[in-house]
Amino acid sequence: MDIESTTKSLRPVPSFRLDQLIPRVWTDEVNGLRKELIDFSSFVSMKKPSDLSRCLVIISNISHFDDLASNILTATSPTNEQWISIGRSTTPVDYYVELLLMQMLTNEESKCFISCKTRSIEFNMKLIQIDDGGYYFQQTPEKLLNLARQYKENGVIMFPKYPLFAHRYFSRAAKCLLSCAPLEDLDPSREGVETIREMQLLLETLYLNISACLIKQNRYEDVLSVLEYHDQREKPSEKAVYRKALAQFHLKRFEQALQTLQRINYSGITECATLYEKIRIAWKEETNQYNSMVKKMFG
Repeated sequence: MDIESTTKSLRPVPSFRLDQLIPRVWTDEVNGLRKELIDFSSFVSMKKPSDLSRCLVIISNISHFDDLASNILTATSPTNEQWISIGRSTTPVDYYVELLLMQMLTNEESKCFISCKTRSIEFNMKLIQIDDGGYYFQQTPEKLLNLARQYKENGVIMFPKYPLFAHRYFSRAAKCLLSCAPLEDLDPSREGVETIREMQLLLETLYLNISACLIKQNRYEDVLSVLEYHDQREKPSEKAVYRKALAQFHLKRFEQALQTLQRINYSGITECATLYEKIRIAWKEETNQYNSMVKKMFG
């Protein structure tokens, strides 16, 4: 039997241009971001910046920026080069610059757009180099603790003016710590008793901070869900009790809200005492309205 040549079945490797590795246009409608490819001169890797990367970039041709707060777009150097560490931004503009950067490949240059309420910021950004910091799951508990501290501080800075961005940072910090969960199962002889204790305390603080962000967003059901962590404590913190009762008040769960406040000495805390009285009055008014309605219907 004749043997057919196998060369007939081989398919030629298709040729492609470097710019085919990157979409000409990328958009993120949720965050109001857009980038348009300008140039992609040479291929290095398909790896994009991660949450732990440090990137060398060139930013130029900035327009419609005006007086908005930014440390990245106002940085100056003779070559316009600067290092950007992902996860270090403390203004909305810089936060969005990081999101755009995380969609780029080394040697890519793109025109970037950030849509604001009154304008669209435009600038060119070229990614020159990525120093890869790995991923969360590759980090030691001590390293994750330090990252969580950094994210928490970023959130604290942004909370007064930008609570939505603070919420993202607090959640990212909690994600770092929860990647080691359950924390009580960590080995004290290897990770250190103090490190584990600090991780547990920081996680409790982060849940409190997240609840504060959720209250500002009127997401009261989510507040109760987040604070379930504190419900397990024999002696819950005053802030946790106050925020849980406040959420229950807004959800018109008046009896539960009063019971929540009674877990602590609410009368000795001005905010809690004021809230207790407010809940009591609201519950009485609602009860009277209900009784009046029933009387009109059946009286």
